[in-house]
Amino acid sequence: MKYFLLIIVFLSCSLFTEAQTTKYFKHLVFRETPFSETKGRIPLTEKEVLNVNYFKLDYDSINRLILVEYKYNQNLIELNRSGILDGKRALASKTQIIYDENTETRLFFDVDNKPTTNGMGVFKEVYSYNKKGKRVGLKFYDKNDEPINNSWNVSEYTWKHINNNAVLETRKDVKGANVTMRPYYKFYNVLYKFNDKGLLLSMNNVDHELKLINDETGIAIDKATYDKNNNLINFKFFNAENEPEVGSFLGTAGGFATYDKNGNCLKYATVGLDGNYQVDKRSNDAYSKYKFDSIGNLIERSNYDIGNKIQIRNGVTSVKYIYNQDNPVQLLKTELYHTKPNKKVKDSIIKKFNRQIEKNKLVADFNQLLETLKEHPSQFEFIGRDSYEKLVNSQRDKLRDSMTITEFYRVTSPIVASLGCLHTRIVDTRFFRTPQKYWLPLMVWFENEKMYAINNCVENMEMNAGSEILEINGIPSSEILQTLKSTISADAYNQSFYRGDLNVNFLYYYHSYFGFDSEYKIKFKPNNSKKIITTAFLIDEPAPNYKVEINNTPRLGIEINKESKTAIIKIKNFSYFPRGRENIDFFKEKIDSFMKQIKDENIPKVAFDLRGNRGGNPECAKHILSYIIDKEINFYEDNELNKRRNRITNVMPTTTNNISYANTYMLTDGRCASATAQMLAVVKHNKLATIIGEETGGTYSTHPGRGTAALKNTKLGLQIGTERESVNVPKLELEKGIIPDKEIKLQLFDILKGNDPLLNYILEK
Repeated sequence: MKYFLLIIVFLSCSLFTEAQTTKYFKHLVFRETPFSETKGRIPLTEKEVLNVNYFKLDYDSINRLILVEYKYNQNLIELNRSGILDGKRALASKTQIIYDENTETRLFFDVDNKPTTNGMGVFKEVYSYNKKGKRVGLKFYDKNDEPINNSWNVSEYTWKHINNNAVLETRKDVKGANVTMRPYYKFYNVLYKFNDKGLLLSMNNVDHELKLINDETGIAIDKATYDKNNNLINFKFFNAENEPEVGSFLGTAGGFATYDKNGNCLKYATVGLDGNYQVDKRSNDAYSKYKFDSIGNLIERSNYDIGNKIQIRNGVTSVKYIYNQDNPVQLLKTELYHTKPNKKVKDSIIKKFNRQIEKNKLVADFNQLLETLKEHPSQFEFIGRDSYEKLVNSQRDKLRDSMTITEFYRVTSPIVASLGCLHTRIVDTRFFRTPQKYWLPLMVWFENEKMYAINNCVENMEMNAGSEILEINGIPSSEILQTLKSTISADAYNQSFYRGDLNVNFLYYYHSYFGFDSEYKIKFKPNNSKKIITTAFLIDEPAPNYKVEINNTPRLGIEINKESKTAIIKIKNFSYFPRGRENIDFFKEKIDSFMKQIKDENIPKVAFDLRGNRGGNPECAKHILSYIIDKEINFYEDNELNKRRNRITNVMPTTTNNISYANTYMLTDGRCASATAQMLAVVKHNKLATIIGEETGGTYSTHPGRGTAALKNTKLGLQIGTERESVNVPKLELEKGIIPDKEIKLQLFDILKGNDPLLNYILEK
C-alpha cells in the first residue's frame, strides 16, 4: 500500500508539468554511467514515426527531460526490440521524470503502463543536484521505498565534478561498502571524460590523486569513438602508461560495432591488439550479428568465432523473433535454431561474374573494338602506329578458349587507353549495378606512388585513416597502381589525371580489372606505426555506407566567408546538358543568383572551386567567363569545325552583376578535364584569374566523346572521341595540362587534419 500511495503522489505532481517540446528518435545515445544524460540519436519527424519503432522524448518549458517512451504508433513496446548499444539500460518502456528543487526522480512503467522496475532491477531512481544544478548523486529504491542494489550491485553513486567535461565517480552498495563499476568490471574510482556534446570519451581508473592505475586485468583506460550520428563505433583498452592492452572482463583489446542507416547495430565484435577478431572470454565468441525488419524490430541474432563459424550457445545457433505482420506490436513467437540455419551456398552474383564466354565470341568483340577505335580522328597522335599494332597483337595473344568478361576487360582496356584520349574509353557497367557489399571496403589516396586508406570500412580498428595499404589479395599496391593506370583513358597520358581520378574512382577501376571476391585480404601498416597487419573482410558483412557523402555532395553551391570577404563557388561538374533548355538554364540561373549575391554584398574576392570537375557542357564554362571579363575574348579556335557547327567562337561580357573587378581565383586538381580544362586554358591565356592547385588532367584541346554500340557478346560499353575541339590559346602545350599560377597540392596530411591548403591560401591573401 505504501508504494501504491507513493506512485499516486508522484503522478499527481506530474500533472503540473506538461510537455512543452517533443522529440522523436530511432535510438538513444549509449550510456556507460547513469551520470550521462538520456539523449536521442537518429532523429525522426512526426510523419516518420507513423510506421516505425521510436523513442519519444518530452521536455518541459525549461528544456528538462520529463518523459521517455519507446513506442510503435501509440503503443508502448519492449525496449529489447531496439537491439544493443542503446542508452536504455536504466529505462523501461515508459520512464517518467519528476523534478523538485534539488532532486530528479525517475519512475518506470511497463507496456501496459503499470509500475515496474527498469532494466537494472530498480523501481525508483533519485538523482541529487548541487546548488549549481549539476548532478552529484544517485540512489536506488524498491517498490517499498527501501534502498536497493541494482543488478550491478550498486545502491548509490556519487559524482565529484573535476571540470566542465569530467567527473569522478564512486559507488556504494546497500551496506555502505565501496564497489566497482560492475561486479565483473574492476574499476573503482572512475574519472569519466566527456566531449562538449556530452558523449563519453573515456573511463579512467584512478587513485585518490586522480593518477591512472591498472585494474587487476592490467587496464586503466577504456576509450570510445562515435560516428557523426553519435553511434558508438569502437572502444579500446589502454594501461596506465597509455599503451594498448588486452584486459577488462572481455579479455580483449577492445571492440567495434557497425550500424545501418537507421542506427540499428548490425554487428558487435571484440578484437585483439592487431585489430582482428579475438574471442570475448565472457561470452566465448568473437562477434554477434543482428538483423532488423523495416519497422526497427530485432528479428534475428547469432554468434560467431574468429573463423566466422557460427557458435552454439546452450545448444542454440541462432534466435529469430516473429512478429504479427498486421499488428507489429505483437511478438508471435521466438524460434530457436539448433543447427546451422543456412548452408553456405555459392554466391549468385559472384557466380555470374565468373561466367565464361567462348573464344569465338571474344574474338568477335575484340575485332569490333578495333574497328570502333579506327573511327577516332587522331588515333595515332600519342602512340605510333607500329607501337599500337605491337600492343594489339600482344593483347590478342592473351585471348584464351574461354574467359570471363573481367578477364576480357584486362585484355582490351590497355588498347583503348593507349590512344591517350580522355573521351575514348571502355566501361564495365556491371560495377554500377553491383550491390555495395561486394565492393572493396576502402576509400584510398595515392601519394608518391603509395596507397593510403583515408577511412576505415574494413572492420579492423588498427586500420586508421592514413594507414598505408601494402597488398590487396596478395597483390602489392604498387603493382595495382601501375596496372590500373594502364586501363585509364587520359588525354596525353596525363599523370595528374591518373592520380586524381584514382583518388575518387579507385573502386570502379579496381573491380573492373580485378573483379569481385567473396573475401578480401588486406595487408597494411597503420598510420605512424611500423607494424604490418593482415586483415580480412567478408562480403556478407554489413555493407559500408561510405559513398553516400561523396555522391550527395551538392553539384553547385556558394559559401560566403564574411571574415575574409570571400565568395567560394563550388562547381562539381558542367554536366548540364539541355533536354530542351531546362538543365543549362538551371545552371545559368544559379550562377546569375550567385553573382547577384556577390555584387549585393560587395564581395571583393571570388574563388571558383573546380576541383573534381571533369567537364561537361562548354556553355557552362562560357557563362562563367562572361562574368569575369570586361571585354570580348576569343574562346574557340576559328576553324572549319566550329564554322560547320555554327558555334559562336567569342564570349561577350555580361553587363549585369559583372565581377571583372574582383580578385578572382580558380581552384584545380588532376580531375579538371574536358570543358573545365578548356575554360582554365582560356583563363590562363587571357590572365582572367589566378589558378591555384595542381596541373589539370585535361588540356586545351580534346575530342568530345559519343557513345557507340556496346560490344556484342561481353556487353562492355564503348565511347569514342570525335573531331578535335580546341580553344584559342596558341601558346599552351598540347601534351600538358593547364599549369597553375600557384602550385599547391592537397596531401595526405591535409586530409587527415581536415585541412584545405588551397582555400586557406585564398582566405589568407
